[in-house]
Amino acid sequence: MAVASPHRTDLTEGEMALWQERGYHIHGPVFSREEVDEIRAACEEVTEGLYETGNPPDVVNWRPGDEPLAVRKLDNTWKANHTIRRAVTSRRIGHIAAQLIGAPSIRLWHDQYLYKPPQGGKVVTWHQDWAYWQMVAECQTCTCWIALGDVTNVDQGPMVYLEGSHKLGLYKLPEGISGDDEQKPVLPNGTRLREVPVLVKAGQVAFHHGLLLHGSGKNVSKQPRYAIVSHVISGECTYKPGQPHMNETMMQQQPECPAPGEKFRGPQFPQMWP
Repeated sequence: MAVASPHRTDLTEGEMALWQERGYHIHGPVFSREEVDEIRAACEEVTEGLYETGNPPDVVNWRPGDEPLAVRKLDNTWKANHTIRRAVTSRRIGHIAAQLIGAPSIRLWHDQYLYKPPQGGKVVTWHQDWAYWQMVAECQTCTCWIALGDVTNVDQGPMVYLEGSHKLGLYKLPEGISGDDEQKPVLPNGTRLREVPVLVKAGQVAFHHGLLLHGSGKNVSKQPRYAIVSHVISGECTYKPGQPHMNETMMQQQPECPAPGEKFRGPQFPQMWP
């Protein structure tokens, strides 16, 4: 496929058809190398506890001094740094996601900085993102995985998509999201689906459907794996209580908190498109 301009966001009929069939779309470059360097540096600052805005991320699962071979994972880092906010709420990403999920508008659900160190990390078992977001009543969601470094080797522990699995409906949550067990999903009799490693260059963005089964392995290479993930929802999505989530805790502290059945709104969910 021809390499696109960093600012090309209109999708072709062919790209849309493949999204419907496969449940994922690799786009890019969406960000230039210079932008990637700035975003990665901002993520590293936040990981070190340096918050440009004075506000911390909503969830910090790794701090300096913790196990160096563990995955560094922080949620809603956009609250701590302006460069990250511009990246994860990018109109480029919002426009592409709106086309993929057929939404008139797009909001950020939450971001996630992920750093898998060389020779580190654990298996991330097969799962569906929307299965963890059941307070979003409608599966009009998309995960936008922004590569902050080249992921060109399966030894780096790239994401692996189970192509077409978004058509199989909602699976129950795995027993644990990270460990040594892949917990392979049980597919319907006669179903054969291809496992596709997500190999991308820095600045590319891998989009996948909220029901697409995916996972990743350990990074057994000598190279780190950097990404900032923008999880997005349609602006038409509504709030359904029942499954705990950090976003529920945070939005309930806001004056614009939606009631059950109402559309998500307020500062916890920045609008990205239009």
